[in-house]
Amino acid sequence: MHILPPMKYNQLKAFEKHLEGAAPAHFAPVYMVLSKEEFSRKQAYERLIFHLLGSHPDPSSLCVFDGEKIDIDKILEELQSFGFFAAKRVVVIHQAENLLKAATEKLVQYYQNPNPAVNLVITATSISGASTFYKKSELVGVILEIPEEKSWEKEKSLKEWIHQKMAQDEKQIDEAASQLLLKQVGTDQATLNQEIDKLICYVGERRQVSVQDVYAICISLNVENVWQLGESIFRRDAASAIRISLSLLQEGTPLLILLRQIRSQFQTDFQVCTLLAQGGSTAEVSKQFPYMKGQILERHIHSAKTFGIERFRKGLILLDEAEFVSKNSSSDHLYLIERLIAKLVT
Repeated sequence: MHILPPMKYNQLKAFEKHLEGAAPAHFAPVYMVLSKEEFSRKQAYERLIFHLLGSHPDPSSLCVFDGEKIDIDKILEELQSFGFFAAKRVVVIHQAENLLKAATEKLVQYYQNPNPAVNLVITATSISGASTFYKKSELVGVILEIPEEKSWEKEKSLKEWIHQKMAQDEKQIDEAASQLLLKQVGTDQATLNQEIDKLICYVGERRQVSVQDVYAICISLNVENVWQLGESIFRRDAASAIRISLSLLQEGTPLLILLRQIRSQFQTDFQVCTLLAQGGSTAEVSKQFPYMKGQILERHIHSAKTFGIERFRKGLILLDEAEFVSKNSSSDHLYLIERLIAKLVT
């Protein structure tokens, strides 16, 4: 097997440049996409699949597995098979941070002689750079690891991204309007993306987006109360969690946005819990999450320890189910959130 020089990127733009240069015949056998932010991870994954398979891939060319529910032997069977109907195939493992050690060891063995007709794509919130799985993946393939930004860095980069997204639709947004958008909506990029699309539709033929437009059409999310809601759930204080969630819904917070914010908190503290369960120290948690210092760090560690890894796993599944129901039914939102919280705290 020809071993490529280690290739690692920390920005989507540089990663895409590599993909453009590798097309169509020099893609790596393995690609690993790591980001704690679901939006940036999904964005990178979608761009990678576009480069590997084109804009309209044949369904038989893409095989997707979830890291919590996978049969590693079935994955290896897919990796080692040759497609009869698709000249090129991609096998995907999402949530690979949940793979058991035995599964990663089998994947590392596969790396010794990867199938030239298949690209393996691995996505995860994070995988330890000290692990054999990470090191071997880097040796045989390409890693995009998007670092978590400090709060002030994230706000700056999101402002730039807002202006770039507006420019794609030939719109401009006032500096004050972009600042207000971040203040009202928060820094969840998926939510911001949705609100920007609403603004673009709202202004119509006008090229300039103003503060008045943001006030007129965009949601106003009480971020402080959302975090208090998450902490109430982690304390398993159902009464407080229901009271805060009902208040947020009555203030006009869309249920889907509220679910995504809770999910973000679950993902963060689930990662903290997983790191601690693997023997990680407080210092290692702080290294993984640079913004966690002092009392904030102590609160996250306390929540992770008291809530427990199994409740986090169960909670993420329940949140996915609740989001699906909220999108595909006309059920009463107050009932849905009360029912969800009752399940999350048990």
